[in-house]
Amino acid sequence: MSDPERRFSVRIRVQLALIAVVAAAVLLATWQFSEASGTYQDAVRQDVKRQAAVLEDIRYVYGDEAPLALRVAASHARADGLEAVKGQGRVAASEHTLAAQTAFSLRRAAEPGSLLGNGGYRHQDLGYDLPRRLADVQRRTPELYDVDPGATLRAGDRQVAWGLACAAVAVAAVLLAVVTGNVVRPRRWRRTPAPGGPRVLRAVEIIPQPAVTTRNRRAAQLHLFVFAMLLLLPLGQILAAGNEQRAQAEAARRAVQLSTSITAHGQRTAFLTEGLRAAEAAALQATAREFASLETGVSPQEARHEQTVAIVENVIAQQVRKIVDYMGRPPTATDGVDPAAVAALGRAPERLSNAQAEQVRQVDLAERASRRALFLASATAVAVVAEALAATALTTMRRAWWFWLAGTSGVTLLLVSFALVG
Repeated sequence: MSDPERRFSVRIRVQLALIAVVAAAVLLATWQFSEASGTYQDAVRQDVKRQAAVLEDIRYVYGDEAPLALRVAASHARADGLEAVKGQGRVAASEHTLAAQTAFSLRRAAEPGSLLGNGGYRHQDLGYDLPRRLADVQRRTPELYDVDPGATLRAGDRQVAWGLACAAVAVAAVLLAVVTGNVVRPRRWRRTPAPGGPRVLRAVEIIPQPAVTTRNRRAAQLHLFVFAMLLLLPLGQILAAGNEQRAQAEAARRAVQLSTSITAHGQRTAFLTEGLRAAEAAALQATAREFASLETGVSPQEARHEQTVAIVENVIAQQVRKIVDYMGRPPTATDGVDPAAVAALGRAPERLSNAQAEQVRQVDLAERASRRALFLASATAVAVVAEALAATALTTMRRAWWFWLAGTSGVTLLLVSFALVG
């Protein structure tokens, strides 16, 4: 006589389905977090590429072109200021000619496409429009500025959101599997098997089954707890690793932006400093000329002419200060300058401190996520030992083994607690 057909009970079949769901959800969550990690690294690479372009263009405009343009603008201001008095004496005429010829020669020697060579950047009284020049230089390399690291980072966040959804499905499936291991359907809900029909298998140990165990129910529940931990802890490690990758990427981006801001701010500050020195030099020259007019051996007419030139030079020094302020002003979005360059050139020292504090905060978040992953990995290792102890305890049914199992389970919970706190 052949053995009767066997089939799993509804509870076992539900558990099999839930385990399949857990496996699929964990696989999808792992894939999503892996893709997000790659996306975060893409965002860092894009930011490095963009910030390098920003810094190079700022260096070119403010470091290479602006100083010579300021000299030309100051020479124009000097020539314009001396224009009205050049007919009153040799000093004014000589100084006017020197300034006018200097400005003319420097502009003539400039390349047509440069700041000096393109008359469209020149302001009638205030020198040259550096922010607009920077915007035009940046438009030469659109492939370096079209990248959007922020959008790439947000794309990674969306992938993390999908990974979290998959992880939530896996957690829900594990919890349902735990519930199904602890309950059985009331007998009145079960169908009475027909004579000679398939035999229903209810005590299959796919996962620990406290509901139908013939041994210690509490021991079986503890075994089920350990089994659930082995399924849930890897998910926690995946989440912690994802958080660490996110924080590391953000910290790297902040570091690159901070470095660019410091260097760019230094370029603009150096230009402003040199410009103010030129204005101060012009003012000191005017003062020196006044003292020179008081020396003996100078005719009254020559002395009056020297004093007139000194007064004009004081006015010129004030105009040079205005030129420096106009040319060295921080760019804005209305100038057409890339937002990264606007941020880099416009950050005051206190804002740099805020950016540095944010970068340090992201580093701290990455370190905390790393510690959390370490605790969860340790908890997983202890849970593996607990699973082996559970199998031994169920086989021998000796109380000492259950104490060891309870101890390792407690250590697992303690490590998970450290991970949640830390």
